Amino acid sequence: MSRNAQAGGETSRAPSAPSLFRIIQPRLLIIVIVVVICAALAAIYSKAQSATYTSSARIFLSTDSGTLANSVDATRFVQTQAQFAQSSAAVAVIAKALKLPESDVSGRLSTSPSDEGYFFVMKGKGSSQQAATDLVKAGEAAYSTLLTSYGPNSEESVNALKKLRDQLVGEQAAAGQGADATGAADSTVRNAQITTLNQKIADARTASVLGSSAIKLAEPPVADGQGGPNLLRNILVAAIVGLLGSIAAIWIMYQRRPTILDPHNPSDTLGVPLIAALEPGRTTASAAETLVSAMSAVMSPTSKVVAFTPASRGDLSADLVASVAAAWSDDQGVVLILDTSPSSEVRASLESLPRATSGELPRWAHEPTCLARSSGTGRGHILYNRVSPARAARPGGLAPILADRAPVVDLVILVTSALAELPMTAASAIQADAVVVITSTETHLKELEQVPRDWPALAERVVGVVHDGRTGIRRTTGNATPERRSSVDTITSNSPVGGGESASNGKRGGMDPEATDRYARPAR
Repeated sequence: MSRNAQAGGETSRAPSAPSLFRIIQPRLLIIVIVVVICAALAAIYSKAQSATYTSSARIFLSTDSGTLANSVDATRFVQTQAQFAQSSAAVAVIAKALKLPESDVSGRLSTSPSDEGYFFVMKGKGSSQQAATDLVKAGEAAYSTLLTSYGPNSEESVNALKKLRDQLVGEQAAAGQGADATGAADSTVRNAQITTLNQKIADARTASVLGSSAIKLAEPPVADGQGGPNLLRNILVAAIVGLLGSIAAIWIMYQRRPTILDPHNPSDTLGVPLIAALEPGRTTASAAETLVSAMSAVMSPTSKVVAFTPASRGDLSADLVASVAAAWSDDQGVVLILDTSPSSEVRASLESLPRATSGELPRWAHEPTCLARSSGTGRGHILYNRVSPARAARPGGLAPILADRAPVVDLVILVTSALAELPMTAASAIQADAVVVITSTETHLKELEQVPRDWPALAERVVGVVHDGRTGIRRTTGNATPERRSSVDTITSNSPVGGGESASNGKRGGMDPEATDRYARPAR
């Protein structure tokens, strides 16, 4: 059954866009681990931080016409005074008074203008309540000192007024008593100026002694109590950041290399039907029966060779291949497995089956390079041949084998390399009559997208997709474990496993030490 014959009913389905929940659902454990780590780090950081104490005081500013005479905006005036109280000059005065580094003072002292009135708030922090209170007191004193030093009543302003007054007095003495009216008027003006300057000098000296006229009231510092890291808040914030960060990272990683979230994703990508979806929890025997029925439905009656092609290395379980061969041979007779994958454990799964006892097997079934086993019920037989991947990848490399052995068996299962190893996979898979692609939840969709785009000859032979969603289906390649060989007992028929037969095999009790079983041509 060709891909074109099914295109009308299957290719109309557009690949569905994955939801965020479907993407993060298989990776919830990673998200939980990240959230726990972030929360733990936040807790450790909060515990490591030492507690601090704070004090604050409000400084009310005078709003009379004299103070605001040069200020266009009273709000800006309050802001300017707040910044003035925290200036580098103020920090230097405070540091000198408290004998502390200026960097320490600037880090612990802060001012903030109020939006509710003509005052600003001065705050100080310290390792103790007394240290915080002393810092605010020193800040208030430094602000008052700076106002008298740099304001209208500063010593420099008084000296400037004195200099101007002395200059006028000298001019008055040099002019003497003028005889004309103009000289008398100038003398009167100078006397008035001298009188005004004397009054300003007296007022400035008085204001300098009594304090700055810009400060209406400076409150005593009020203890605000102990302040420090909020453990619960920090843990909550860190957990939220870890949750959102891990979700974003998983989303970005999935967009870069998406995996299968829906069993229909690979069939939509390849444009072929989903012939079987093996759900989690299914036994291998049940999965094999489902797959055999699905293959019978999609394969043409004349198809003799079917290729099992995993999308990625590890998607095709050796147990599934052995169980499908056993189930098919029970119904049909003899099944030949040609294994062309670079590394496979199919032979290890078959070696635990009973030896073949039928005398009706082909003569080449008794050759050392061919493994012959009973399916378990005595009604069917499984033959296994290992073929070099390099030979299978050559154009027509499998043709002599298939011409010699396919006519005398009921089905040939060709185990190929993964689609991720194209073009080697295409060269061997297109020599089969039908190709069944095996996928899992860890299959990358980009490895499937290139098949219909770059390998149309291979895509034409794909008759369906089998999605194996069983947990733990991906396995590392290497020597077979006893658990995997014993699992064949559950995937075959009711006959007991031929453990004694397997042991009588001598050196073949485990994996064949040779990487490849050379195909032996039959004697002519």
